[in-house]
Amino acid sequence: MKKAVITAKETVELQEFPMPEIREDQVLVKVKACGLCTFEQRYFTGGKEQYPFNGGHEVCGVVEQVGSRVASGIQPGDKVVVAAITRCGECYYCQRGMDNMCANGGDNPEPDTLWGPGGLSEYMVAEGYQVYKVSDEIDFSVGTLAEPLACVLRSVQKAHVTYGDTVVITGAGIMGLLHVKVAKLSGLKVIITEVDEARKATALRLGADRVVDPTKEDLLAVVREMTDGRGVEAVFYTAGGAKAAEQGIDALAKGGTIVFYGAIYPKGTVSIDPNKIHYDEINFTGLVSTTKESFRESARMLSEGLIDVREFISEEVPLEQIDYAFRRAVSPDTYRVIVRL
Repeated sequence: MKKAVITAKETVELQEFPMPEIREDQVLVKVKACGLCTFEQRYFTGGKEQYPFNGGHEVCGVVEQVGSRVASGIQPGDKVVVAAITRCGECYYCQRGMDNMCANGGDNPEPDTLWGPGGLSEYMVAEGYQVYKVSDEIDFSVGTLAEPLACVLRSVQKAHVTYGDTVVITGAGIMGLLHVKVAKLSGLKVIITEVDEARKATALRLGADRVVDPTKEDLLAVVREMTDGRGVEAVFYTAGGAKAAEQGIDALAKGGTIVFYGAIYPKGTVSIDPNKIHYDEINFTGLVSTTKESFRESARMLSEGLIDVREFISEEVPLEQIDYAFRRAVSPDTYRVIVRL
């Protein structure tokens, strides 16, 4: 079988490996499609340098073999999506129901050993709890978006918004636009910030009520105009750097919440007036990865056709062209590039 292995900055190659064997509590999945997320992209561009790295955590495929102790009812031939980030189930955070914060699921490999979630491979071994059956009707490439959709579902839930609320989303990349989709399904009015003309148009087409170019317009003035001066109930930071985060905080209404969905790269410092937190009872929270529940919700939404994510797939590229796929994935004119196997 072949694996796509990143061996150095901007260097990815297909390498041959023996077919894996599974334990009784594992599932062997024939990978059919895998998305190239910013997680994998950072290893390709040298933003992270833990090589050799076999990425791929946005995975859709077909079950090849099921261990005897897998209790989910998954059968060979089932179309599935894979929550490829490992959870130990035993650490302090897993026991508190925060499996996305698992103390033993991080990226701390032994030096010079191949590591990674492993979805950029012809076959991958998954733990039984990582595999979710989806409808046979959905396309394999669409299935890869179960993981980012699950993250966005958690993000909107963490803001504790209700029907009719107004929110700001910073950035109209794929994650910002997924927030638009989920926000509109949740009955929210959406203001999104973006400087790129093409992405502005896409945001409006997907349902954003207002697009603001923060380099040319006063976001706070727009927010006041659209909320009778109150501010927005929630802000979802997906991109834009420290300045965008600060503008978002200033736009919050009393009791509002800012969700730091995206990381700030390179790391930066956000200036915060503690009196706004005190007097306005502002809530700050972050988000990393999915939970088992949000992944179940996402797989169900895609299976039932409750959300359309096909337009976020910019290109589908065969595994044999993995170098090209990565170079397209890091280009600003793409949303998600999918590797097909």
